[in-house]
Amino acid sequence: MDGRTPAIAAETPPPIAMLQLISGFWISRCTYVAAKLGIADLIKDGPKTAAELAAATDTDEPSLFRCLRALASVGVLSHNSDNRFATTPLLETLRSGLSSDARGRDRITV
Repeated sequence: MDGRTPAIAAETPPPIAMLQLISGFWISRCTYVAAKLGIADLIKDGPKTAAELAAATDTDEPSLFRCLRALASVGVLSHNSDNRFATTPLLETLRSGLSSDARGRDRITV
C-alpha cells in the first residue's frame, strides 16, 4: 500500500466512514443470524411479528426485533406498520432448498 486514500474515502468525513464500517459489520452479523435461524423460511408464507419469530426460533424477542429492524433498514426484509416482518427478493436468497440458496456452502464458490 502506498499510503494514499481512495478518492471516495477522502470525500467522506472520518466519523461517517467509521460508522459505515461498523454498521456493515452489524448488518453482516444480523444476516448471519437470519440465515442461521431460518427467518426466510419462517416468513415465506406471510409476514410475522418479532414475537412470533422469537417463539418459533426460541430466541430473545427484543434482540431479534433489533436484528430484524437492522436488516429492514437495508432492504433485506421489510417491516410494515403492523410491526410485521415480510420477505423481500434479497431475503429470498436465504431460503433453504432453492437453487439460489445462498445458505448452501456447496453452491458458493470463492
